[in-house]
Amino acid sequence: MKSNHIITINTQNDMKQGIKIHEGMKRIFVFLLSSAAALTFMTACTDLSGIEERLDDLEERMAAMTNSVMALNDNVKALQAFAESGQTVKEITQNGNVWKIILGNGEVHTITVENGPIALNVAIDSEGYWTIDGQRILSDGQPVRAIGEKGEQGDKGEQGDKGEDGSNGSDGAPGKTPIFGVDSEGYWTIRYDEQEEPVRITDENGAYVLAAASGSASGDSIFKSVSVADGYLVIVLNTTPDKVYRLPIEADFRIAVEADEAAIIPGATVEVPFEVIGADASTRVFVEAYGGYEAVLKDGAVAITAPEELPADGYVIIKAIRNSDSSYKAVCISFEAGEFACVSDAEEIGKEGGNVTVTVTTNLEYEVSIPAEAASWIHVAPQTRAVRTETVILDIDANEGNRRSAIVTIVPSLGASRDIRIIQYGADEVIFEEVDLASVAGFVLSGSALSAPAAMTQTLENEDVFAFHADLKAGYMYIDMQNDENASLGAIVPAEGTDINAGQASAFVQDFVELTGTAHWTIPADGKYRVVLNRAAKEITIYDEANDLQPMRVEYWYAGQADTWRLARTLESGTYYINTMTGWDSWKGKAFQFVQSPADPQILVCSAPGKISEKFCIKVAQKASEVEILQEGTGTGKDNPNEASAMDFISKALAFVPASEPWVDLNADTALVADEWMPMAQAVSNKKWIPGEAIELKLIILDLRNGRVRFDKK
Repeated sequence: MKSNHIITINTQNDMKQGIKIHEGMKRIFVFLLSSAAALTFMTACTDLSGIEERLDDLEERMAAMTNSVMALNDNVKALQAFAESGQTVKEITQNGNVWKIILGNGEVHTITVENGPIALNVAIDSEGYWTIDGQRILSDGQPVRAIGEKGEQGDKGEQGDKGEDGSNGSDGAPGKTPIFGVDSEGYWTIRYDEQEEPVRITDENGAYVLAAASGSASGDSIFKSVSVADGYLVIVLNTTPDKVYRLPIEADFRIAVEADEAAIIPGATVEVPFEVIGADASTRVFVEAYGGYEAVLKDGAVAITAPEELPADGYVIIKAIRNSDSSYKAVCISFEAGEFACVSDAEEIGKEGGNVTVTVTTNLEYEVSIPAEAASWIHVAPQTRAVRTETVILDIDANEGNRRSAIVTIVPSLGASRDIRIIQYGADEVIFEEVDLASVAGFVLSGSALSAPAAMTQTLENEDVFAFHADLKAGYMYIDMQNDENASLGAIVPAEGTDINAGQASAFVQDFVELTGTAHWTIPADGKYRVVLNRAAKEITIYDEANDLQPMRVEYWYAGQADTWRLARTLESGTYYINTMTGWDSWKGKAFQFVQSPADPQILVCSAPGKISEKFCIKVAQKASEVEILQEGTGTGKDNPNEASAMDFISKALAFVPASEPWVDLNADTALVADEWMPMAQAVSNKKWIPGEAIELKLIILDLRNGRVRFDKK
């Protein structure tokens, strides 16, 4: 650091840069014109062409000076941005000595690498201060920072958010962006805000610094060179020694579709291979189908099934979001009978509008056809050139209404035309980023169909199934996805329509909720409903009272005795008995509590039954109070379930026992297989499962609907 070298700023308040440039020009013109008039008065035949040429030359030099000052200020802003730590580059465009650079934070900078009619040797020193000719600029006696100073005790870390004034630190001294100018007398001026009065720059001797205005260069540009090497944008400054900024170029992010020659026929399925270039661990890929097509993501491909009748306007969109830097890409696939009409990048355009770039490679003349109904908001940019290999740039106007789309057609003089679908989001739309359903901590029913939001219950038998069984009101309903802190991650809504399709499983999607649109289910009437969500299958089933699932009711009697006792029980939450005929509670069986699943009342689950080492079956009752007596028998007293000594009753009560297939009892003991579904039957039988060795169980699950049982170990 050379702290003894400074550039000072004249603080006179009588200089106004912008206006005085023009006023100075006017005074010069008036003086010259007055001289010309005097000459004309004295000599009527005097030739004025020389004076006019000098005036034209002066005007051209002043215009060149103005353009050079504008380029200088653009370079100064860019220099300040490049000096900030952590900058990356998204896009680079070169046109001669002018470079357009889009940084990773979205800032766009245009820099000029050339000698102009005027120039200042502006730079930033190693400690982040502005310099001219290697000497620090002073303002009010203090050096001017280009890069914001770090705070000493910032709550957000060493460095805060960037401020509007160019600051890079929220706790320390902010950085400033100088705005250079030339006043009416040709001297350099400086200010740090458009509202400030410009003041003259002085050199280390206190003299004003004159800006040269000749036709040739008077100094060097801030930047000596710009190049791309080894994945970096390399920017070299005109300093001694050269100072270099190396900004990493972000990896290209796009979706490459390979099968651009594939065809599709009604009702058929084709796989379209694709690759997400530049993906990282945060990248999420999903697909949307329209017009009756169905699309399913597979490993490295999308399987597309066409409807039996091909629509005139169907398409599939593959989307990729790289959450690490919010990059977003999409590919739109449109179809015709027997072939693709177009496979083209189709970035969905935000409501603010922008450009869509289409690469055209052809040896034919062509034209770009925009449908009449879209001509008011899609335009071919004037930069498009009619050469053999070029890019067609479409300018998209801002959208203040609903989502809109159009097909722009590239029509060659021979051969098939190519269609590009343009899809623009509506004014109130926001791109929704899908979340991993396995990471969702809770699903909550919301909407006007509920008096208050209600959490769904995760079932014991399946961690991917959540259920709700209670009253709903007529109205709309959606399912809010929440994280561990009960913050919303978005909503689950119908894939199509708003009907509940009572009793039928249907697909759902993730989206933001639009109460005026279709992003909800319509509950048609007040009543009790069962809502079952399977996040693994991405399906939801809503049952109304007419279609609701019912518990199983069993009836049984003593086999071979026509006049015996006839009994019944509805199998709901309650006490059931694990019967071993030995140990525990002797032959009666040990009582365990089973609860119904909120997803299906015919699934009974016992939590933490504990250790079991003896063979066993599961009895539905042990005493008369647990059953309904449909018919009294005439057998012995021990057959009477009302008798206290009714050993015969519990031994003859209905039991769940091993089976060869669902509901076909095996009539023999069988080995227990843990953590797998096993067939079971209901019978008045004492046939049992054999553990083989003592095992600690965490769950016993009876699936009465499908005739199976599962014993899950801890």
